[in-house]
Amino acid sequence: MREDFIFPPAPPEEAPFRLHLAGTSYCDGGYVIARPRSENLWVLEYIECGTGTYEAGGVVTHPSAGDLYFVHAGTEHRYYSDARNPWVKHWINFSGPLVAELEKLYKLRDVLVVPGFSRPELFPELLHQLRLHPEQTHSRLGPEFLMAVVTTMAADLAAAHPQPAVSETGIRLRDRLDRCVFGKAPSLDELAALAARSKVQTIRIFKRDFGETPAQYLIRRKIAAACELLRSSSGMIKEIAAALGFSDEYHFAALFKRKTGFSPGRYRRRE
Repeated sequence: MREDFIFPPAPPEEAPFRLHLAGTSYCDGGYVIARPRSENLWVLEYIECGTGTYEAGGVVTHPSAGDLYFVHAGTEHRYYSDARNPWVKHWINFSGPLVAELEKLYKLRDVLVVPGFSRPELFPELLHQLRLHPEQTHSRLGPEFLMAVVTTMAADLAAAHPQPAVSETGIRLRDRLDRCVFGKAPSLDELAALAARSKVQTIRIFKRDFGETPAQYLIRRKIAAACELLRSSSGMIKEIAAALGFSDEYHFAALFKRKTGFSPGRYRRRE
């Protein structure tokens, strides 16, 4: 059994993403990790070769070469390598409000294993960059890695489980919301009139088609647009807030921080 560890510098207490430990494990038959429910730590592990067992929440899985498994904070779990065909795997241990928000946004809370993870190069590249630029661990390298892994996980899972066709009503509602990314959000009464349904039915149709409510969808689109504007323009934050239909820049700033883990100003500076 051999492990190559990377010990990053201590993260700032207010950091939205905190990487605690990373490395590569060359396991043997005695490799076992078990954590209690109380531990507030997430783990992502990509398996280069070998097989083993991951148990969480009464579910038993057997991740093997090419798979990624996701250990969620606050869960009691155990994972261990097969003695005859042990794992070689890259991994990171991390925490922070950004992780919880992305886990919720991409609906990954119940995901334990992503078979055939399509971007395995992300893990060794992160480990390489952590060794070269440890000072960027929590501010850039970790968050960028996490975003890339999470979006790839969601895409891989969607490709493996195609969703049913979207209804014409759902498409009309989505198109209406897309036209409001910049500007005032439509009321639920307006959306219900467009759908020719009750307000409850309108929300149900949209959530069935797109997996989230109209309000959640529009907020997600507005936050994504805000990120792009903060990266690519020099506009004042109050101007960006107004362009996106927020009458109060402080409400916009609070919402942005809740969704991304960064204030708008800090997000712009880190870019």
